[in-house]
Amino acid sequence: MNKNVFREIIDDYEIARPGYTPELYNDIIDYSMIKNDAKILEIGSGPGQATGYFVKNQYNITGLEIGEEQVQFLVDKYSKYHNCNFICSSFEDYNSLNETYNLIFSATAFHWIKPEVGYPKAYNLLKRNGVIAVFWHLSSIIEPKTEMLNQVRNIERKLAPELDTYIGMDEAEDLHNLRISQIQVNNLFNNPVSKIYRWDDEYTTERYLRLINSYSDFHEIDNDKQKAVLNSVANYIESKGGKIVVPQEVRLYMAKK
Repeated sequence: MNKNVFREIIDDYEIARPGYTPELYNDIIDYSMIKNDAKILEIGSGPGQATGYFVKNQYNITGLEIGEEQVQFLVDKYSKYHNCNFICSSFEDYNSLNETYNLIFSATAFHWIKPEVGYPKAYNLLKRNGVIAVFWHLSSIIEPKTEMLNQVRNIERKLAPELDTYIGMDEAEDLHNLRISQIQVNNLFNNPVSKIYRWDDEYTTERYLRLINSYSDFHEIDNDKQKAVLNSVANYIESKGGKIVVPQEVRLYMAKK
């Protein structure tokens, strides 16, 4: 998959991706015990969905993004705030003094970084007792759980079978265990804490099509297949009243230095 594609779909990502629950942010604050003078680093800010909580609650945050377009989007989005700074850089190439940050977090982005590189670097950049928090949406990769989503899957299977890469619940548990082990690479972060958040989101047809378009693997199929999938999915959702419910699941992993 190509992470550079996100430069071209910023608006769809902003509008269609589901965001995160207040409980998740509360749990990060409670676990890390950060104060308002804390220094925070976000890895892979995207359109700033997870960034907003920390910006609006007056924390000092630096956000990293790999595309100039994404950085400019973030600068414009949070232009009235003076406690945030956005840098065009990968985490691997980012230069900063060690023991600078109280909290480093990444929202549905840390999988783009090799664990053996990302976690040790985060460890070095954190102050003593600093916290890493990484979390991911799973609704796009776990097998559909509703009749309508299964029908969308059948459409994809027929028109673009290469999109049918969902994992089952056993594989999801394997992924969970893998992420627990990855955060403990080199025995730097020990005793990670994990939490799960679930809720339902209702999508209009238009927003759901934008959700499909916000995924990187969708842009690996050719344009004709993209159009066929979007048209067929749109016709199906419209035939069911123009709305589709998506059960969301987010998993959070936290550990202290």
